Amino acid sequence: MFDKVLTLTENVLMAVTFFTITMVAFVNVVARYVFSASLSFTGELIVNLAVLLTLVGASAATRMGSHPGFSLLRDSLRGGRRMAVALVICAAMFAFYAVFCWLGLDMVQKQAASGRLTPALGFPQWIFSLALPFGALLGGIRTVQIAVIELRGGQALVGEESEAIEAAEAVRAEYAEPPVAAAGRSGETTRPAGAPRTAGHEQGESQP
Repeated sequence: MFDKVLTLTENVLMAVTFFTITMVAFVNVVARYVFSASLSFTGELIVNLAVLLTLVGASAATRMGSHPGFSLLRDSLRGGRRMAVALVICAAMFAFYAVFCWLGLDMVQKQAASGRLTPALGFPQWIFSLALPFGALLGGIRTVQIAVIELRGGQALVGEESEAIEAAEAVRAEYAEPPVAAAGRSGETTRPAGAPRTAGHEQGESQP
């Protein structure tokens, strides 16, 4: 239930933020080139919303395991060694998100104490800066979820190299035992498709 609520929150925030950025940029372009009136606040709003979109998107990418990285070593391991490498990765990711969240909160507190306002809109700057610790908190939660899945024997961290290795193993298993060899071990007499049945074939098939 918690995972569904968190996923819904991420998806809604990304959709609404991206839609707002698109519409604000479109309105600014129309106002500038059609009415020769530039809206100065649009650039400020777009930049701050882009920060929120990027950090929430980073959390969603952590959930889906789609962050770019070199995963050949991890994906080529199995069992306990793979789990150990995955847990080291999760620990490094959680440390990064924790430091990012701490620095974001420190910046929010300083901006709130100084009463800093945004230049165009005149909003308190700390409101927009809350996107930094909020996105880092979401990423940290997703990292803990990945670590729990790996501890339970699942594979939450799956890269392109893992998919390539699995595809290669499937092809190798498919062609490891040719049909002719399997038929030879079973003692059956093979004949080309469409060839007429001869007395030799009938006699060989009738023998035990």
